[in-house]
Amino acid sequence: MAYYSIAECAVVTAVRDGMNLTPYEYIVCREGVSGAKPGSDLSGPKKSMLVVSEFIGCSPSLSGAIRVNPWSVESTAEAMYEAISLAEREKELQHEKHYRYVSSHDVAFWARSFLQDMERTCVDHFRKRCWGIGLGFGFRVVALDPNFRKLSMDEITSAYCRAKRRAILLDYDGTLMSQNSIIKTPSAQVLSLINTRSVDPKTLVFMVSGKGKDSLSKWFLPFKSLGLSAEHGYFLRWPQVAEWETYGQGSEFGWMHIAEPVMNSYTEAIDRSGSTLIASA
Repeated sequence: MAYYSIAECAVVTAVRDGMNLTPYEYIVCREGVSGAKPGSDLSGPKKSMLVVSEFIGCSPSLSGAIRVNPWSVESTAEAMYEAISLAEREKELQHEKHYRYVSSHDVAFWARSFLQDMERTCVDHFRKRCWGIGLGFGFRVVALDPNFRKLSMDEITSAYCRAKRRAILLDYDGTLMSQNSIIKTPSAQVLSLINTRSVDPKTLVFMVSGKGKDSLSKWFLPFKSLGLSAEHGYFLRWPQVAEWETYGQGSEFGWMHIAEPVMNSYTEAIDRSGSTLIASA
């Protein structure tokens, strides 16, 4: 606390942190003891400067603090120089604003805010209708608007039969195939059903996937009437067309050479993780 009281500037450059209270403690110490006579040992200088990492939780709440990326030595040095070079009156104004925030946002304030947020979140819960979705470990309960109603299979079938032109977009990853499935190749039954729909001249069927175009071409090679969307739409292959169309050819991917080693280091350290280099990045 003594160091806080005499420090002209506090620098907090944590690269990973939660709700760091050091800046708050520093501001309170620079304010001094409430009610102390001006000029006494208990009266603080009532001016302070903060240089804080943009990765700490309190950074957004202290609007007058100078935020820095702690990984950048140059920007941190510039911020420290700016802090000590600021006019004395500006330091006083910044401190006054920060102290007003810290002193008014105490434990009681945050407790009230938390309870109010909970009440506001739950106020309409009694009106919600809960539905169960999924099977097995993928089962979950969702709360929906009371006016929500499930689609009737009879209505869907009737509308499908009446339509002159139909478009069906099939999600591959997580729908036709489980996200956790080791076998990524679709089953013969799935392929048969897809083929039956895609050969219908009134129906345009597209398989949408995050997989690469090579994988989709291999799996669905026999189905010429099926449209394919690889890498979530970056590559498109229309029905009865052999060539792939590419969207976003002007994108710059030079950053991938920098990011790839970082991603690889994380995947090596984390069990059951992996990284895949795709054309659309």
